[in-house]
This record gives sequence, C-alpha cells and structure tokens, in this order.
Amino acid sequence: MIRGKIFFKNKIVEAGIEVENGVIKRLSKLVKGKEVKGLILPAAIDVHVHFRDFEEKHKETIETGSLSALHGGVCLVIDQPNTKPLVDDFEEYNRRMKIAEKRSFVDYSLNLALTKKNVTKINEIVEKVKEKYHLPAVGEVFLQSFNEELQMSYDDLKSIKHKVTLHAEDPEFVEIGHPNFLFRKREAEIVAVKKCLEIGKFHFCHISTREAAEILSRSDSTFEVSPHHLLLSIEDRWKLGNMVNVNPPLRSKEDSSWLLKNFEEIDVLASDHAPHTVEEKLDGAAGFPGVETTYPMFIYLASVGFIKLETLVEKFVKNPAKIFGFEKYGEIEVGKFANFAVFDLKDVETIKASKLHSKCNWTPYEDFKAIFPKEVYIRGEEAKNCSEALGKVLRKD
Repeated sequence: MIRGKIFFKNKIVEAGIEVENGVIKRLSKLVKGKEVKGLILPAAIDVHVHFRDFEEKHKETIETGSLSALHGGVCLVIDQPNTKPLVDDFEEYNRRMKIAEKRSFVDYSLNLALTKKNVTKINEIVEKVKEKYHLPAVGEVFLQSFNEELQMSYDDLKSIKHKVTLHAEDPEFVEIGHPNFLFRKREAEIVAVKKCLEIGKFHFCHISTREAAEILSRSDSTFEVSPHHLLLSIEDRWKLGNMVNVNPPLRSKEDSSWLLKNFEEIDVLASDHAPHTVEEKLDGAAGFPGVETTYPMFIYLASVGFIKLETLVEKFVKNPAKIFGFEKYGEIEVGKFANFAVFDLKDVETIKASKLHSKCNWTPYEDFKAIFPKEVYIRGEEAKNCSEALGKVLRKD
C-alpha cells in the first residue's frame, strides 16, 4: 500500500491506495501505507514500439527495450511484428511471447504482421493467436515498404476481421533517397488516409501532417502521433545530420507546431520507438528511439502548462487501454491494475543518451527538458530499480 498525492479522475487528491493481487482494491483517505513523495500518476501505455530482438539483437532486445520503457514510466507496451524473422504466424508469435515472458520488465503485448505469405489465411492465424493471447491488432500494416514481403495493397485490408493498425503512406508518392523527407512526400500520408477511410475503420499509426490529422479527427477511425512529429521538424536536420531519417519523415515546422498546438485532438500518443545503432543511423536507417523519453518530456510540458495533465493521461494511458481492449489498464481506479509512475514535478533534467537504457545508445532528444519518474509500480510492486523481470505477457484471460 502507498499513499500520497494521486492523480484521480483528473484531480489531485491526497489518499492511500490498497492493492490486492496486483489490483487496486481501495482508494481512500483512510488507507495507510508508504508515503510517496511526488505526484502519483497512472503508468503509461505505449502502443507502438519496435523491440527488435531475434536477428537484430545488436540494436535492441525485449529486455533492453522494456527496461528503457520501465525507466520512462511505461507499464505496458505493444511490440510491432516487422522483426527478423517476421511475426506472421502462430509459431513465431508464440516464440516471441515466450521470450518476453522471461525477459520483459514491463507488461508486454504483440501485434501480428500482415505479409504476402499470410494474407490469404490471416483470419485463421488471428483466431489461433487469440485462443492463447490478447491480440491487440493486425499491424502495423505497411501500405508502402521497400520490403516486398511487407508491401500490402488497399484491397488486402478488406478481408481482415480483426482490428488493423496502418502505416499510411501511398507508394506512389514515396521514393528512395536521403534525407528521406525530400523523397517521402506529405501527399503519401494524406492520400493513403483518404483511400483507407473509403474502405473501413482503422487505427492509424504515427500521423505526421495537419491535413491527415484533421481528416481523421472527423472520422470514426483513431490515430496516434509520435513525439518526434510533435517536437521535431525538418528544421532539426542540421542538428540531427545523417541521423535525421524516420518513417514517416519529419515534416515542416508548420505541421509539427499545429499538431502540438492541437494535442487535444489526437487520440493516442505513442513513441514509435524504433532503435538503430549510431552506425546504422549514419548510413541512413529510418527510426528514432523514444520509449524512455516520451512520458518524461510530456510530463515536463504539462508541468509548465504547455499541455494539460489530464489530456496527457487521456492520450498516453486511458485511450490506449480503451482502443486496444486492455480492460484492467488505464487511469487509477478500483478494479484496475496497480500501475503507477511517481514524478517530482520540480525535478527537471536534460535528456542525455548516456543515462538512457536502450541498447542503441543515442537519442534525437539530447538536451531536451524532461521529468523522469522517481518510482514505478507494476501491479503494485515497485519495479524501477528491480533487477528481475516483473512484467507479464498478456494472455487471453
């Protein structure tokens, strides 16, 4: 049991939290327990990470990626299946979940890939996976990829009966080149979003343009925005140099400023943690790490009044739980898992790659201001400084 200042139903209250079997049993001013210094917030849910592993252990593993997530105040991640090898059948899905069960420091969930190999039997594979695990989605489905196995068509989306997450860039507007924001046009995202909405309802990953965000805000679909499309722009190419590539690419200052100003309009904040080594980045690899820095950077923005704290909790905790069916996750309330991150809002520091836990050993947010959690609790257990994996893989039950 712990007590202190708790962010509860969009207000800060002084109370205690009683936990039983990892679940919040009671929340009351009468509950006694360990006094926690700082603000007790719900731990975050990052619905878009790439923890590599398998044949890409040199740049990240489930162990190092989840440790990074833990130190960023994240209690649950959704890993993406475009690994080497791809997670596009039950056997690979099960193999990866078994690795996570032994090595993840946070609760772990995994999407299923849609590929040329499995497109005709995707629904059958989905049902088999769902018999054993909680399957968040099929995706992220790539409408544009230089990997032919992952390159899918709009027609391929029509027969999928499970939730689909999309990397929405139309291949007609994408070419190979560096820096890639010169070759992956804004129209790629906008056109793809429009075409997909004519097909059905989806969850759209890492939206980066004002037009796409406005269109999606008026639709029944949901969408996420990543921190680099909110806090960085093509004007940062001089600082990032050859490490500037990310997919979708950085956009103009007008796009990023509009997205941040309209933070309340997005559905989900997600890091799109996509680590590569420094050497790979210098050679043009696309992707930024971010699972450890997203919550701390946005907690800082909330602390100075740039965004509302309740909006951040909605986008990084409540909505991810609701959209992807994590019933016992979300805000702090009775019946939910006791997942907390404790922040001292006065303890502002600058981000340094040397202090982070990702195996890739760099960050595009060097020297950004952030407030990192002092303590993290997963299912009621203090986990931040624990050397043993405490996370759970999410099964059907």
